[in-house]
Amino acid sequence: MDELRLHIRKRITFLTVSVFCILALLMLRFAWIQVISNSEYQSKALSQRLRELKVEPKRGIIYDRNGVALALSASADTVVAIPKEIQNPEKTASKLADILGMSEEEVYKRITRRAAASYVARKVDEDKAEKIRELDLKGITFTEESRRFYPRGELASHILGFSGVDSQGLQGIELSYDRYLRGNPGRISIESDAIGRQIPQGISDYSAPDDGNDIYLTIDNVLQYIVERELDKALVEHQAQGATIVMMDPKTGDILAMGNRPTYDPNNFAKFAPRLWRDRAVSDTYEPGSTFKIITTATALEEGVVNVNDKFFDPGYIEVSGQRINCWKAGGHGMQTFAEVVQNSCNPGFVQVGQRIGRDDFYKYIKAFGFGERTNVNLPGEGRGLMYSLPQIGPVELATISFGHGITATPIQLTSAVSAIANDGQLLKPNLVKEVRDKEGELVEEIQSEEIRRVVSKDTSKLVRELLEGVVEEGSGMHAAIDGYRIGGKTGTAKHYGRSLYDASFIGMVPADDPQLVTLVVLYGVSSYPYYGSQVAAPIFHNVVKDALRYLEIPPNKADTDNEEDRPTRVEVPNLTNLDFEEAEKVLIRNGFRIRLEGEGAVISDQIPYPGAIVDEGSTVILFFEGAEDKKARYRVTVPDLSGMEIEDAAQLLGQLGLRLRWEGSGTIRSQSPVAGRTVDSGDYIRVNLK
Repeated sequence: MDELRLHIRKRITFLTVSVFCILALLMLRFAWIQVISNSEYQSKALSQRLRELKVEPKRGIIYDRNGVALALSASADTVVAIPKEIQNPEKTASKLADILGMSEEEVYKRITRRAAASYVARKVDEDKAEKIRELDLKGITFTEESRRFYPRGELASHILGFSGVDSQGLQGIELSYDRYLRGNPGRISIESDAIGRQIPQGISDYSAPDDGNDIYLTIDNVLQYIVERELDKALVEHQAQGATIVMMDPKTGDILAMGNRPTYDPNNFAKFAPRLWRDRAVSDTYEPGSTFKIITTATALEEGVVNVNDKFFDPGYIEVSGQRINCWKAGGHGMQTFAEVVQNSCNPGFVQVGQRIGRDDFYKYIKAFGFGERTNVNLPGEGRGLMYSLPQIGPVELATISFGHGITATPIQLTSAVSAIANDGQLLKPNLVKEVRDKEGELVEEIQSEEIRRVVSKDTSKLVRELLEGVVEEGSGMHAAIDGYRIGGKTGTAKHYGRSLYDASFIGMVPADDPQLVTLVVLYGVSSYPYYGSQVAAPIFHNVVKDALRYLEIPPNKADTDNEEDRPTRVEVPNLTNLDFEEAEKVLIRNGFRIRLEGEGAVISDQIPYPGAIVDEGSTVILFFEGAEDKKARYRVTVPDLSGMEIEDAAQLLGQLGLRLRWEGSGTIRSQSPVAGRTVDSGDYIRVNLK
């Protein structure tokens, strides 16, 4: 019996201790929840009762350089459904669908989602929002969002781009500067009960969004309007597939205007084909044609392989490795100075200049001018352009590149490269944005002019501008001339391979002596006649720049010039072979010659022109050191047609080209060897028979 009592007592004691331990653990847990973790569980409970809606910030405003708004954000109502509060989803969906222009199925799907809140339609028109408010539908409410608006419609659309329904940048500046423009979202929190009803006088919280920063562009809305007005006229007047105009300040790299046609309205971008969104001035490449001769000219003058008075003969074509390259003028231009080669845009002349420059040096300068690389203008989708790699450049490729064929560039690349000539040889990075400011007007970031590299010297740039001025005054660019202003420029025409379509272009700078504007005009795929850059693009340049000069109040600066031509003095080339370089240099400088060296060494082994040749004062004499004679092939000369000429006239003509004459008989020239059009080494003899 005692044992039974002891056993019962132990069991009671064990049960008591167990209950006490369990109660102690429960008390500890209760204390942990109610005291130690109180704030954590309060937060979890509150989060279950709170509905959160994101409050979208307003995107920053995009201004032109003068503070004129080109893109801004306006308030718009977004229709929001609170699914738990909707009493009759089918009826609600039917009423909303009629107003919103949506299918009932889509609206029903959105208002019955398993979510505290759901977007039904975002950023609706004001009249639609008012009609929905009048219905007073249970469970349908509104939140305010910002809607992007472009007050000037299509103006500068390719530069500005557009943003999407979530206010994210999708194209143009809206995309590339999205991190500055978009801001940071805020939020609204509302306390509701277990079935989703708002608790009267419950907790509500509002966190204001941080609106985006404002962007100030380099473009001027007036100049942009002038550019786009002329683009519209160009497509009406010419049968072209598209057109581009780029206007740049060469001293800062600022893009003052840049437009393309066809275009689109960023307010309704979805109604336009995506191909129309692309900024052709930045993303598309084309064959620059003769406008690229500006680069060839600058390279040749900088390298000293030619000067303005050097003589070239154009019989209407030139043969390179068995390929015949024709001049645009039937029968050719005959005897020309280099200045006239530029003025006449003579392809055979530029082929000979390219041969003088040589593959390696020419490739180096093309890359230095920025071709084959992006300009980093900070717009999406920028193209690089196509060009041969150095090993791919043979004699024919060198010849065609020299007059702008066999290479492609974007309009912004070419404008940037020519602006380096206008800016005394200094290549700058093109800019579209001047500065970024916050909503209080405080400066966030200022974009300074960025110097990339010096490409050619100041003297070379000045000389190139003078040659380009001759193109406008007396050459193919005469339709670009503006009374009272010195303008330098170059026309270009390139044919599409295998098609009767042409790209017509003109690029010019004004004033030529101190350029403040560089403007490129390109018409793509011209199918009507005329299609030449001189007749199509040059007049458009005239119209654009004339109004731009008036708007910018750039005064006329054209001085009266003497009509009498300055005739260079004729001098005889001295014999410099076997002289040491220092002695040869003194002789040439004393006689007013320029000097170019080929190879390295101390003693001159050969020279071009040959000793005794009569040339213009200031001409370049090329001196060859021993071992560099093979480079004479660069300086080959096209043989002119001497038939019917007197011997004295033929001798003078050949002497100007650096060739020598041998003859038999008397009278006028009947035949010659080599025949006209062949290329020979400088200093070679041309044999003629007289009758």
